[in-house]
Amino acid sequence: MKTLIFGGSGQVGTALKKRFHLNRDVQIVERQEADFSRLQTIEKLVNEVKPTHIINAAAYTSVDQAELEEDLAYQVNATAVSVLASCAKKYGALLVHYSTDYVFDGLEKRPYKEEDETNPATVYGKSKLKGEAYIQSTGCRFVILRTSWVISAIGKNFIKTILKHALNKDKLKVVNDQIGAVTSAELIGQVTEDLIKRDAVTQVDSGIYHLCSSGKGSWFDVAVYAIKRASEKGISLRCSASNVEPVSSDEYPTRAKRPSNSRLNTEKLQRIITNPIPTWKKCVDGTIDELIIKDFLK
Repeated sequence: MKTLIFGGSGQVGTALKKRFHLNRDVQIVERQEADFSRLQTIEKLVNEVKPTHIINAAAYTSVDQAELEEDLAYQVNATAVSVLASCAKKYGALLVHYSTDYVFDGLEKRPYKEEDETNPATVYGKSKLKGEAYIQSTGCRFVILRTSWVISAIGKNFIKTILKHALNKDKLKVVNDQIGAVTSAELIGQVTEDLIKRDAVTQVDSGIYHLCSSGKGSWFDVAVYAIKRASEKGISLRCSASNVEPVSSDEYPTRAKRPSNSRLNTEKLQRIITNPIPTWKKCVDGTIDELIIKDFLK
């Protein structure tokens, strides 16, 4: 078994590093080694390794900037992914690829299922959906994991931003009309490792699976909970949970429209993984613990 992981420096890539770094049969590459704007480097690496499993944690994830850099977003999230899928087909490898809730328009009132109609409203969502289509069209073995609201102790994400603001500001305003479930990169890494191990024993069925934490909450709910938990863990914050004010998305317009409903139904995935999916609050707790260890909250 040989596993090749792309995107080793991002949130999910870093979580995968922690799980696989001692495994000599796993090679993890970062952007400087495999630039997704230069397709030859991708093919060259895959041809050298001849993997049985490919994990793609590389992506263009700047939702607002993608509206201005459409060509680059499609290059990374779709064209480069089609090359990976073709390489996976060539070597009979399983391709594990991460996608997003942004493939939906967010207008549905219930958690989205894998078979629900897609209708992305942003360049980012459209580029990720195109990547999904390319993978399926190659006929390679694949697992597409759609996830949402990813958080971790590295990179740019909501928990780090809100706690940094709470350290320096007396009051905060946070959107309360977008609903979802923050999902830790650690959870995504854990599920990925589980799937790779399972596939080595009994092949995992190709398909799209939804992966996010359980429960639901608005960004406002997440902010209040994170500030409370950080305070309970001894972090001195200027802004208390009671000084977080809920506001509508209209008060904080963004270049790219965010889905009002980012909830994903994970029943399909839960039928094939070993461990139960934790709540979003546990994902927040774990991320705060990591941030404390890294002395981020000072």
